[in-house]
Amino acid sequence: MIAVFRLRDGSLRAVSAVCPHKGGPLADGQIDNKVVVCPLHLYAWDLSTGCSQSGQPPISVYPVRVDDGHIILGD
Repeated sequence: MIAVFRLRDGSLRAVSAVCPHKGGPLADGQIDNKVVVCPLHLYAWDLSTGCSQSGQPPISVYPVRVDDGHIILGD
């Protein structure tokens, strides 16, 4: 599963929708322009790199873009 977020500046980010810690729903997490925070245990990951800000394993990051009004995952 992949979570797609539209940031305040209009850009898109796509990351794994599942927290590697205990399978929490990252798609329901809070975001800002840099991180997504898991709603279960408040662990945070960088939306651009997938690197953990709180000592957890990294999450996958996927290329995402808009083409003719459609969100496209991949290059």
